[in-house]
Amino acid sequence: MIFLDNASTTKICKEALDVYNTASNELFYNPSALYKKGSDIHQAISRSKERILKYLGAGKYDNIIFTSGATESNNMAIRSFLKPSKKALFGITEHPSVYNVAKYFKDNGYNIDFVNVTSNGDIDLDDFKNKLDGSVNFVSIMHVNNETGAINPIKDLVQLSKKANKNIIFHCDGVQAFGKIDVDLEDLGVDLYTISSHKIYGPKGIGALYIKKGINIAPLMFGGGQENNLRSGTENTPAIFAFEKACEVIIDKCDRYKISINELNNYTKEQLQNLPFDIVINSKGNTSPYIISFSIENLRAETLLHMLEEKNILVGNGSACSSKKSGNRILDSMGVEAKYIEGSLRISFNLDTTKEDIDLFIHELEITIKEYKNNTNR
Repeated sequence: MIFLDNASTTKICKEALDVYNTASNELFYNPSALYKKGSDIHQAISRSKERILKYLGAGKYDNIIFTSGATESNNMAIRSFLKPSKKALFGITEHPSVYNVAKYFKDNGYNIDFVNVTSNGDIDLDDFKNKLDGSVNFVSIMHVNNETGAINPIKDLVQLSKKANKNIIFHCDGVQAFGKIDVDLEDLGVDLYTISSHKIYGPKGIGALYIKKGINIAPLMFGGGQENNLRSGTENTPAIFAFEKACEVIIDKCDRYKISINELNNYTKEQLQNLPFDIVINSKGNTSPYIISFSIENLRAETLLHMLEEKNILVGNGSACSSKKSGNRILDSMGVEAKYIEGSLRISFNLDTTKEDIDLFIHELEITIKEYKNNTNR
């Protein structure tokens, strides 16, 4: 099996799995309990937060809260600051867990505006500046696009925002950035930043929202008052400790694998463009080396995906959270021609992806496209 859909999820690494199993069996006590074993777990969670904040390059007095994943973190960040009397800006190519929240509020009368992107898929700075005015109180722009890998200039966007209104809250979905490209939150200057465990070889069902010192968010749920009354519910301690371990592992490997992942990305793009078909690479310009979006003229990506699956090769066709919806908001926003949009596939690497995996994928892709064309007369 060749798994080339790592932007959708990653296999939990051995180190994180070992921590998860040990915590489940030996550190199962409720962190809210008053006896010592409970308070020990509570303190261990605090230490996990400190370490993850360090991996993020956060400030000494900043905070994170653990959530069920990126969707909850994004919802919490957005819902805390949208106001009917104020304006909010969102990137047009945001992940569904951001875009659909913004769309919901826009449909219900809130002043929401979407910022366009360039043909490379990154935020159009001129459009951002034009839409940024004194009425804006909240901005949410993702760090790395989950479909194309386009990297947004977050530091520049934050500086522009704060210059327009020093009280603007800037949220960034960093799910496809953390552990894959350099992330230094103090340098970026963001107020809120979302990360997810299962995208970096940790367990599913756990994520985190970074909160800069002085930023006050509103809870989505009320109950026992865990996470300083911000996220009630008994903490998922095995997942928290495994998430921390996954962060440690991926940050250690990120720099060491940087050159090899870039080389693999370039090699894959070359091999795709050498195929005897009309193929366009949608991932261009400044992009994450872990993601490649490409399109084949007048073919249906879903059909190709299942044909490759029969050959034990798994690829994606965009965000796994919106893969059942027709069309492609991201590629359409980039101005990709309609004849290519339906035939768009996404491949995404992990640290174990090899050149041999890519060679086999390219070989089988060529055969599969020929079979498709022969069967459909396209």
